[in-house]
Amino acid sequence: MKKINIQLLSFLIALLFIQCKNNTNDYSLPKSSILAKQNIELVNDLNKSRNQTSVVIELSDLNKKMHLDKGAKLMVCENSKVIPSQLDDLNGDGIVDELVFQVSMAAQSKKVLQICKVRAEIAGEYTFESGVYAQMGMKNGKKSFIKKDSIFSESGDLYKPIMHHGPATESAIMAYRMYFDDRSSIDIYGKMHQRLELETTNWYSIDSLVSKEYGGDILFVKNTIGVGSPRIWDGKESQILKATQGRYAVVRAKGPIRSIIDMVAPNIESDAGNTKVLLRMIQYADKREMTIQIYSDGDLPQFCTGVRKMNVSKFKSDVEKGYLGLWGTEFPRLDHEKYPEVTVGLGVLIPNQHFDSFEKDSLNHLIKLKGNKPFVEYVVTAALKDEVKGFKNSESFFDYLNSLSRDMNNPLEITNFE
Repeated sequence: MKKINIQLLSFLIALLFIQCKNNTNDYSLPKSSILAKQNIELVNDLNKSRNQTSVVIELSDLNKKMHLDKGAKLMVCENSKVIPSQLDDLNGDGIVDELVFQVSMAAQSKKVLQICKVRAEIAGEYTFESGVYAQMGMKNGKKSFIKKDSIFSESGDLYKPIMHHGPATESAIMAYRMYFDDRSSIDIYGKMHQRLELETTNWYSIDSLVSKEYGGDILFVKNTIGVGSPRIWDGKESQILKATQGRYAVVRAKGPIRSIIDMVAPNIESDAGNTKVLLRMIQYADKREMTIQIYSDGDLPQFCTGVRKMNVSKFKSDVEKGYLGLWGTEFPRLDHEKYPEVTVGLGVLIPNQHFDSFEKDSLNHLIKLKGNKPFVEYVVTAALKDEVKGFKNSESFFDYLNSLSRDMNNPLEITNFE
């Protein structure tokens, strides 16, 4: 009879155990690991299913019996099975503010989940594959970029020295960047295949990567509003955000469920007066769209956003649903020989409580947001016709905007109970 190597066998069993723990489809969180828990109920009132809908829980809304101290670790479970989740500190004070996860739900259905407080060593045994990526840094001559999670500019303009002109975020479907200057313009990076690419391409695919069908910049923005860029409405046209006391950007979160990037101007001058403005970009795993949140204080201006005009395009707007969309074809960069025309879809959707009216100026189709509010938010989205699994015509893209608007204006109902 062959002798059994007990040490080797023990190692293999332990390795298998850890792998099972990291596979959230197969592993249940033992009751002995839970220090405290709270049930929450999710309700989907729509007569349509929802795939990987993002759920955000404010930790301040959880029951006091959870005893959430500064270092508390939380996990989300469905019938004791672990769901990938993420804790985020949104203001850099070292204390987490929100718990976020994604869940799929059938039409007109309910689902009960558990928020579980666990020991740090238990939470550390779980690693979730990231579905997003956030990137920011400074150019370094011919050397590699110097990547950073926070950057300040006294002039408020780092458009040229910062990598890809400003901070960028991506899901497997679409990437966005915001220019680090007064324009704060949003530009897009399209992909043929659904995968994270920015860490490889740094926004600009070299020829060897193009041959492997990596994506790249697909929209010529310059002085237009691009897609979903924040602007101030002066009563006649859109105006850029003129920073007089510098500007800084901070990567607040970069996965696995969502990325968050803040662009902050301590003082913006406008006809309304002076105001501090925080622009927040939020992108979720497996989602094409990105959420923009605007926080402001002081003399509050009226904000607007929109999409740039194109000569060859189809345009649609819907007052009731609060969105405008464009499907158009144009050159994405100045070198027309190297970068041929591409067909893209651009969309901006405003929740009902923030929608004011449609406007336009010489370069852009615009939506005004309700004025004099310290917080507004909206959704930006884009598509590339060359995507393998994407939209191939304006009709399908506009149908997607209709569906997205319905989801946006009818979020899942979250009920906390003992």
